Amino acid sequence: MKAKFEEIVNVAKIGTKEAGSDLKQVMEMAESETKKPASFDAERVEVMMIDNQFDFISPQGALPVDGAVEDTERLCWFIYKFMDKIYRIRYTLDWHGNSHIFFPNAWVYGKDFTDENGEHQEGEYVLPGVTVITSEGIKEGKFKTKLKNAKKALAYVENVEAGGEELRIWPYHCKANSEGAELEGELKKLVLYHEIVRNSRAKAYYKGQDEYSEQYGAIEAEYAPDTEIRFDILKVFEDPEVAKIYLVGQAKSHCFLRTLQQIVKRFSHRPDILRKIVVLEDCTSCIGGFEEETAKKMAEIKKMGIRFVKSTDVTDIYAA
Repeated sequence: MKAKFEEIVNVAKIGTKEAGSDLKQVMEMAESETKKPASFDAERVEVMMIDNQFDFISPQGALPVDGAVEDTERLCWFIYKFMDKIYRIRYTLDWHGNSHIFFPNAWVYGKDFTDENGEHQEGEYVLPGVTVITSEGIKEGKFKTKLKNAKKALAYVENVEAGGEELRIWPYHCKANSEGAELEGELKKLVLYHEIVRNSRAKAYYKGQDEYSEQYGAIEAEYAPDTEIRFDILKVFEDPEVAKIYLVGQAKSHCFLRTLQQIVKRFSHRPDILRKIVVLEDCTSCIGGFEEETAKKMAEIKKMGIRFVKSTDVTDIYAA
């Protein structure tokens, strides 16, 4: 390409509200590049990004992940380096309404009590970050939902507990159409640059829109009987024309991890598909406090045949 990396990406602006402010100029630069349509690629190599959004990447975001700014810089370099070899870029977006089962406004304390997080008064909204809603706590009257269907909310909590998981209350984040829900600005420039240079439209997938269910993974909700499995995403992995898929995203401990687990679950009988997947392990980070648990689960995923490499070690995108 004619344009240097520094002419497209301003590293100092990654994760800031000024990121992507020169998007128009960058797109004009892309138009002046010599085009190499992706349709001519002999082998299709794709990049799938999980929730690379402002709220997770920016220190100013609603739920920032330590290390995500540096992860994003490495991801930008990877896309730039292999711009003429990446067939398509796909990405998921966490996309929540104003009310959601894991937002503080979905739950209040049902009575006065004191625990390790302090004193709580009946009717107050629960604290984000530290509160875990349990079915026992609901039945004891400690927690009361503000969602319209209390039975549905309780059923959700009971079912995730039965699966060995929990309902943790998170700060408000990635609200639909908000700044926080958008792709990180400097990364967005490279995605659009790729679209223009390679004549290959990026594909976005929205998730987390059911207010009665968490959806960390891209493939399906944690528990939602009425929610369909995302076969459109699964088909990308099944496509015989796709030779390799590089996976990146945030946070390693939650949405990225659960996406990997769901893929392994669906394709445990298809080692040929699992071998297509390459995780860029230096382009994803954990939410603090979940590192040890995440490392154990990632070790199990590696045993299934999915490869983990550092983006900086990839010299041949087809062979990694």
